[in-house]
Amino acid sequence: MALLLGRNLTRTYSVGRQLVTALATVSLEVIAGHFLVITGPSGAGKSTLLNLLSGLEKPTSGEVLYKNISLSKINESKLANIRNSAFGFIFQIPHVLPHKTVFENVAMPFNYGTISDPDHYKRLCLEHLEYVGLGKLVDRSPNTLSGGELQRLVFARALVRNPEVIFADEPTGSLDAANSTIILDLLKEQADRGRAVVMVTHEKEAMAYGSDILELKKV
Repeated sequence: MALLLGRNLTRTYSVGRQLVTALATVSLEVIAGHFLVITGPSGAGKSTLLNLLSGLEKPTSGEVLYKNISLSKINESKLANIRNSAFGFIFQIPHVLPHKTVFENVAMPFNYGTISDPDHYKRLCLEHLEYVGLGKLVDRSPNTLSGGELQRLVFARALVRNPEVIFADEPTGSLDAANSTIILDLLKEQADRGRAVVMVTHEKEAMAYGSDILELKKV
């Protein structure tokens, strides 16, 4: 089942009087249970495409449909709700709050919207930290974690609200080989469990995990 459709997407912006093409026209499907790898040379628009598909940016032309809902045509509140509940995000540089504990960072998605059962969300956070191998570090500061541990923290946070799509932008770009394998194996397992995974990468080892490959060309 296609969870996301990108139709004739382009992204341009102006630099002075010059029009710069960040993404040339592309159409694609994001399918549940598939691991889509977006690759291509630097400047081809890989991260731009991921940002368009996830609603972090709006296309210059074309549209992104999530379950037949156009992300460009809904208000910011509805879009934020979709991003928080249906999408999970993992970036190359882990974004965490250093003054919060590991547990509190994973619980951040529950700070938005109505929480009917606080005990339930606490169990979910602990279960996902255990899943990524951080179950014994819940009270630690992120400042005490290694790079691989930080990325697993972010992975747990991406999963905690049971998203349908996981977006990963160069998730192994700052990791060593061992930690890269851990993250890629976790992503592959999520696709095997029925989630859609969309990953931007230029690494051949990471590309091998994809069930679908989209190679962008630099304009």
